[in-house]
Amino acid sequence: MNKTTSKSSTNQSIIVAKVKSNEPRIDSRLIAVGLGVTHIHLVEQVDNYKVRLSTLGLVRFETEKVKAKMGRPVRFVYLNENQCYALVTLSKNTERAVDLKFALVKAFSEAREAIAANIDYLPGYREAHDNLAQLLRLNESSVPDRVHHVNLERMINAGLGIPPGSRQHLPPSTRSAVAIAERIASVAYEDALKTGQNHKIAYQRAKIDVLKYAATVIPSLPILACSA
Repeated sequence: MNKTTSKSSTNQSIIVAKVKSNEPRIDSRLIAVGLGVTHIHLVEQVDNYKVRLSTLGLVRFETEKVKAKMGRPVRFVYLNENQCYALVTLSKNTERAVDLKFALVKAFSEAREAIAANIDYLPGYREAHDNLAQLLRLNESSVPDRVHHVNLERMINAGLGIPPGSRQHLPPSTRSAVAIAERIASVAYEDALKTGQNHKIAYQRAKIDVLKYAATVIPSLPILACSA
């Protein structure tokens, strides 16, 4: 399961879209809170309309064990975007329901952006490290190869103001910036392979180019809190 998440606030709750099988989905318990109904009632609605909801996508029921020894497992369902809107439509159009609809629109939109950022990010990362690995095979180094790979990512993090250990929780705009930085570094290593330069020269070229790019993009990126 991809752990990528997206949040949107209502007066009642935080709506979080979790990405499952590359599709944003929302826990039915959050929908119940947003509507101001019991979760049991919402699950009953899902069961009653399961056939119709299935036409909008797989109805993903799951169970969660409760911490209390005597407690019964909680049955809930991860709903996709259309399923969420269909269930909210069945409810009265109260102010609370309207707030929830807007929160759902924002949560699913942000989740789609996060998925796109993940897709954009990974190819550049792999390409940069593949090129670096080729350089290291061609040139002797006094330190383990892993150190060079780690140093590249630390340099990109430092340039973009990304706290250590926070890569998995970056907002889409920052992940997109990382993807571009990875591509910039990859070009530097690729050029070194073509011109016969070693990994040290390539790293310095990558650092100069990445920091130059970072200086132009940082003002537009959200401020990131340090990871605990």
